[in-house]
Amino acid sequence: MEEMPGYIDEEEEEEEDEFWPMAIRSEVIEYILHRYGSLKARDIAHILGCKLQDVSQVLKQLERSGRVRKAKLGRNCIWAPVQDRHSNLMYY
Repeated sequence: MEEMPGYIDEEEEEEEDEFWPMAIRSEVIEYILHRYGSLKARDIAHILGCKLQDVSQVLKQLERSGRVRKAKLGRNCIWAPVQDRHSNLMYY
């Protein structure tokens, strides 16, 4: 059998690393915000090793669904998780 050149395998691995389904990205970004608090989109992109544009797109989608909120801090935007109001209720 003929052996495939090594560079083909490397290209396939790179493509697999870059592909993250949108649902997984959303969950991971939401987890990071809940775990570490408010962060800039650039910081999240750096943590995940993703492009800033991809992270910004996911953050805007999460904001539209009401799961994160954006706050303007000087010239920067900070993203924070939305606190679940129902989890803090006390019944007597």
